[in-house]
Amino acid sequence: MREAKLEKRNRPPKSCEPCRNRKLKCNRGLPCDTCIRRGKSALCQYASNADRNDRHENKPESMTERLKNLEELITSLAQKSQLKPPDTLMALAKTQPRNEVAMTDGSDAGSDSHVGSKDEIEALGGGLLGGLQASYTDSSHWSSILEDIKDIREQLSSSPPQEQTSKAAASLTDATEASLEDESQYETDLFLGCTAPPDLQQVLRSLPSRRICDSLVSCYFRSQYTILPILHPIKFQREYESFWETPNETPTVWIGLLFSVLSLAAMLFEFSETSRSSEHPPAKALSKSAEQCLVLGKYSTTNEHSVEALIIHLQGCFLRLNDSDVNLWFQAGAIIRLAILKGYHRDADKLPGSPLSPFAGEMRRRIWISIFQIDALMSFQMGLPSMIPSEYCDASLPRNLEYSDFAPETAVLPPSRPTSDCTPVLYTIVKASVMTMFKKVVSHTRSLALPSSEHEMALDRQVRDVYNHMPENYKYKPLRQSIFDNPGIIMNRITIEMVHLKSIIVLHRHHITNWDDPQSEIPRRTCLEAAGRALDRQAELYQVTQPGGQLHDVRWMVSALTTNDFILAAMVICLDLTMNLRRLGEKGISASKGSEDAFQRYFTAIKVSHEIWAATSEHSSEARIAAHALQSTMQRVNDHRDAYYGSLTSQFSQVSPYSENPPSHIESNSAEYLPAMAIETDLIDWGLLDNYSHDRFGEDLDLDSWVLDIVGPTGPSNYDQPN
Repeated sequence: MREAKLEKRNRPPKSCEPCRNRKLKCNRGLPCDTCIRRGKSALCQYASNADRNDRHENKPESMTERLKNLEELITSLAQKSQLKPPDTLMALAKTQPRNEVAMTDGSDAGSDSHVGSKDEIEALGGGLLGGLQASYTDSSHWSSILEDIKDIREQLSSSPPQEQTSKAAASLTDATEASLEDESQYETDLFLGCTAPPDLQQVLRSLPSRRICDSLVSCYFRSQYTILPILHPIKFQREYESFWETPNETPTVWIGLLFSVLSLAAMLFEFSETSRSSEHPPAKALSKSAEQCLVLGKYSTTNEHSVEALIIHLQGCFLRLNDSDVNLWFQAGAIIRLAILKGYHRDADKLPGSPLSPFAGEMRRRIWISIFQIDALMSFQMGLPSMIPSEYCDASLPRNLEYSDFAPETAVLPPSRPTSDCTPVLYTIVKASVMTMFKKVVSHTRSLALPSSEHEMALDRQVRDVYNHMPENYKYKPLRQSIFDNPGIIMNRITIEMVHLKSIIVLHRHHITNWDDPQSEIPRRTCLEAAGRALDRQAELYQVTQPGGQLHDVRWMVSALTTNDFILAAMVICLDLTMNLRRLGEKGISASKGSEDAFQRYFTAIKVSHEIWAATSEHSSEARIAAHALQSTMQRVNDHRDAYYGSLTSQFSQVSPYSENPPSHIESNSAEYLPAMAIETDLIDWGLLDNYSHDRFGEDLDLDSWVLDIVGPTGPSNYDQPN
């Protein structure tokens, strides 16, 4: 019997040709999702009789619905932080128990500290997201999320379903390809200024041996008066041991932290001038390896260690320089933004649902107060406003605890020790109160609103009260009474007193030019007294840091920040002497015995200061600038003093020239410019004066010429005038 012929069903194909051949799922788009993901969009074709009418068109609608649900959820969450009107929120923020650094007593900052209600905290905005990621966002972020969702939803509703799917898939493919392409290239970081090596192994080859690393790490943690209290030795030792056991499993950013520690320790060895083993690599090479690890580990997105590593790296760069550097100020700004991004400015105990342990919260407080102090000093040094928005910060002061008092497994922090217990963090805590007042003074003097004299005197009382209530061990003592004290303690005392004196100088220095105002007499004398004491400290430090001196071995601890304070004091006294001579010369007023004694005392102070700057000018451009400014002022003062009171100044006329060939502005007779300073001298821009000594183009200028350039014969320069 003849077999019947089987006929094939003529069913139209529904999938594209590539998906039919590979037996893959096809959504029947053109191009389909599968071809897009495989990068074969150009090959996505359908047979002439293909049936694509019943392809899946519900996905865009499903995505739209999901976006709608997400939008409603975020709106409901955002409403919780908008229950109170703006005025109420501002009042709430102002009534929070926090000061400029938004810090409370460290003894109240643990698990038993007062925590505001959830609504109050959410009204201030923000929280920690992503578990241990500890990323921070404030309440304004809700609006940006909602706007993005609305834009996506509108695009989905206005585009055909097929086009929506194709565009979304194509965008995803492009992003993936771009990401893969970026990963194949070297990582370049504008902040650290380095290019990461292809892999971590290349960096690890520059790591010293375990024996050398042990020596450097030990040196770092034994330098209690040099390092910042931002690394817990118990936790670090555990991580250190784990690194040597399994280096390939250690986070790259932690390795960058290790290199930063090694670099700073190697620098301390170099400063100490002890016999250093040739096996120790140079500190600069270790610092470069730290930068490479940070870039390779993507420090801006990592969970831990990045902020600490960058702070120690910044400290090492700062100690390597003899002068201040604006690049370090930029680095400090990047550290501040990264710390705020990770929520260091918020106290973990005041955030609901914080995943941070009591140990982690306490260490973050120590890190944040260190960042706060770095910002206050470096920003003033650059003559620029603070980079930290203090009104949005509520991190408490750390507790006065020894490292042995708490560890990573600590469930409840112990109470703070009394200030009579000198712990590694006590100096930072004590200095915080003085730094807070300094920041308030700077904000007052640089406010665009006209400051009131009542507020100025109130700040003066607060500045003095804070210093008077400090622990006695951190108040200044003459060095002859400190021969049994640790050099680090001595430097801490001087540093704190210099911040205190600088607060008084900055608060009252605008009175220096107001000789004819009776209300300015007391603030002017107060400012000059503080400046004179600062120059006394400079002379004292210079003596004890000479070979054989009490502080010779730690002379490198006199940092560029302290040097800047001495320059500030000298400039204020120079300006006062110049204004005094102009006043006496114009009005023909005879100097009283008291004013003559004050003149001689301050003139002697800047003469000694000039000798110090001249002796150190070979290694510091800032020292050269200061020496030139003081030399010019002394020469001009002598000329005018001889003209009016020749016999009275003969004992001061023997001023040693700064060099055999002084700059032309010192040799030239610029006395005719002095009367011009009588006009509008109260309009001097003190912010620019702060920045003057760091202008690398200003080494051939002197103070008086600089003041004339800013003030001019008829007032401030054009660029100081409002538009």
